[in-house]
Amino acid sequence: MTHPSNFLRAYLLVILIVLVSPVPVYAQGTDSSIPEGFYLISSAPGVRLYRKDYSGGSPDFVQVVELTAGAKIMAMHGDIHDRRPGKGAYGGDDARIMSQSLQKFWSQLSNEYGNAFCALNGQFFYMKESPTRLPFPLKVDDEIVSDGYGLNEFPDKKLILEIWPDRVNIRELTKESLYSSTAPDIIGGLMQTANKRSDQYVGRTFVGIDDHNLDGASETLLIFNSKISRQVDAASVLQAFGADQVMMLDGGGSTQLICQDETLINTDRPIPQAIGVVSASQDSQSAPQPDPTTGEPVNESGLSISSSPINTPAPQENLQVGQSSEPVPQNLFNLSDVLWVPLIMSPVLAVLVFFVNRFRVLGQ
Repeated sequence: MTHPSNFLRAYLLVILIVLVSPVPVYAQGTDSSIPEGFYLISSAPGVRLYRKDYSGGSPDFVQVVELTAGAKIMAMHGDIHDRRPGKGAYGGDDARIMSQSLQKFWSQLSNEYGNAFCALNGQFFYMKESPTRLPFPLKVDDEIVSDGYGLNEFPDKKLILEIWPDRVNIRELTKESLYSSTAPDIIGGLMQTANKRSDQYVGRTFVGIDDHNLDGASETLLIFNSKISRQVDAASVLQAFGADQVMMLDGGGSTQLICQDETLINTDRPIPQAIGVVSASQDSQSAPQPDPTTGEPVNESGLSISSSPINTPAPQENLQVGQSSEPVPQNLFNLSDVLWVPLIMSPVLAVLVFFVNRFRVLGQ
């Protein structure tokens, strides 16, 4: 039979281990590498969507797109009205492109891919024209749609996002970097230090790249969208998610986001260029047929492809200068909720140990 004193010693050791062991902060099973305040609201194979809420403010959204897991980034644009050959910044086209709603871009994406995940606004454009032109390059399916017209705009601040099926890269925009790139898709943008109302709280769309496995090729694209943010905030969030480099896309009233058929950031502004995110689920050239019993889309095996639905809290008022920007906690799990049990029992155990030892002395 096990001696009582040995049992008590073992019990006290267990309590000590509980007291010093680390406990996860979130009960939802959030990834410890995710910045504080962000929580997962939707996921599908190769893609995750995070949200951070602010007291009295608008939320931030970050997509994590893993290209080596099979997720896709689609560079999309409206109908080309006039290619304007030879009038681009580097001797190529300076196309006039028709603008359209993000909802139409989303419909096009989801009609082609049953596993479409999100659609968002893309690069800058000249709002005074319709059809409009792009200031920076756009390359889609190995074709340079436009050199852009902005040769003299933001000198030394221009970047390109190169997109391959399995990796992404951000580098300085030059004629050589554009025309020598092997990337089938390229989207032009700006450095985070380019002054686009940098200190004002306006809509922001930023992208970042991350080389998780340190093999020299960035396999992860990070996408930031917020209705109200400063440039430094947008860049800092992506860097906190692990971005090695960041690039600014169009913002202000152009910032908008639709994920899994739900509008998360809405404006009425039509745009000429958008970015589509497709999960690594089974691709389809047409939208899957709904299950007649549930109404949910199904794949060829008859299984629902609705992965994790978006869990969107009630909308909040826009953040204004002077309002609190503290994150709203999401189902926090506190170690103190359970520590009272061993702490309350400690005096009882001490008394028991005293009497056990006393009886042992008397019995000898």
